[in-house]
Amino acid sequence: MRHDSNNSSAGGPRADASPLVLPRKRGRKKVDGLVEARRQQILTAALDLFGTKGFHRTTTQDLADSADVSVGLIYQYFKDKEDLLAAAIGQIFDAYLTEIPLAVEAAADPLSRFRAAVHAYCRVIDEHREAALLGYRETRSLSKTATKGLMAKETQSTALIAERVTECIDAGVFRPVDVAMLTYHIVVFVHSWALNSWRLKGQFKREDYVDVGVDMLLGPIVQQPEPAPARKAAKTPKTASRRSSHAGRRTA
Repeated sequence: MRHDSNNSSAGGPRADASPLVLPRKRGRKKVDGLVEARRQQILTAALDLFGTKGFHRTTTQDLADSADVSVGLIYQYFKDKEDLLAAAIGQIFDAYLTEIPLAVEAAADPLSRFRAAVHAYCRVIDEHREAALLGYRETRSLSKTATKGLMAKETQSTALIAERVTECIDAGVFRPVDVAMLTYHIVVFVHSWALNSWRLKGQFKREDYVDVGVDMLLGPIVQQPEPAPARKAAKTPKTASRRSSHAGRRTA
């Protein structure tokens, strides 16, 4: 019997066979997750050591030992120790840029959006207190280029508060005020939570600290609704009849 040329023998490939697709060893998301986890592991060690020993006294070997990685692995994620310091401080600004817009989305009106933004700002600084304090202590150790990069991120994050102030002014909720000045007061007020948390946490919960402080800051600038004009009392039939009676007597 003659075999068709398109068919193969038991050991030969078919001419029309589909190409073999090998399964992927790892999903891309899993790889990205592992990379980010390792990067965060190094950043956590940096926040701890830079905060306790200081930037200049901390060696790359100290960082590797604390993060339980090799020195070579650190350089796969960061160019040098300064790059690592800038990334450690910059985490707080990245969190502002993520968390504040999310909080604002859920609010229904301008004043609620303003309050939500300030609450989110304070929540981020509370959760990244080490990065905030490190920024105050060690920013001077960075080059001008690195410092400008952090300043640009800080400007972006404070702009999220300024936008909410502007919205409240445009909506007539706030009287016209200097937007930059009010934004600056909000930023200083929130940063005080990180700088004085050892004392403030004994007196306030974070949410109460924000609510009470915002009420004090906004007291002079929130537009009070205009009182409704007083209505004249309607004449009752009884009053009208009395006046008619008196008029009749005078006529008589």
